[in-house]
Amino acid sequence: MGSNKLGTFIVGGALLGAAVSMLDRNTRQQTVTLVRTSFEKAMYYKENPDVMKNQLQEKKDQMQTLFEQVKGDVEYVKSQVDEIKTLTPQVKEMFADTKEAFTDSKSEYAQIIEDDSTAASTATVTKDESLPPMVQKKNVIPLENQ
Repeated sequence: MGSNKLGTFIVGGALLGAAVSMLDRNTRQQTVTLVRTSFEKAMYYKENPDVMKNQLQEKKDQMQTLFEQVKGDVEYVKSQVDEIKTLTPQVKEMFADTKEAFTDSKSEYAQIIEDDSTAASTATVTKDESLPPMVQKKNVIPLENQ
């Protein structure tokens, strides 16, 4: 078997793609402008290395400040998670107590509803015939008062 030519063909394809893309006028102008400004910056920094050093130092300081802020945020989130972990058993207990209170009062609610439904079934409905049918109100009279 011969040598692997994958790398050669990849580089050749990239060069062919670059050459084809240079047929577009806008792409050609943008590329020339980019190369020209990059060359000018390189020459400027070659003549003024201290400017580049200062800019790099400023970027380093900015990144260090950003790192410290992120580190502080991570520590804050970690402390909040730890606090939630300690509160979770208390919250579980509170939910259990609330659930127990609702289940205990469920029978009381059922009894109240049952009492109301039995009282309603023992009442009769009378209509006031002097009013038109749409305005008539149903008067509930308990059986005990009849």
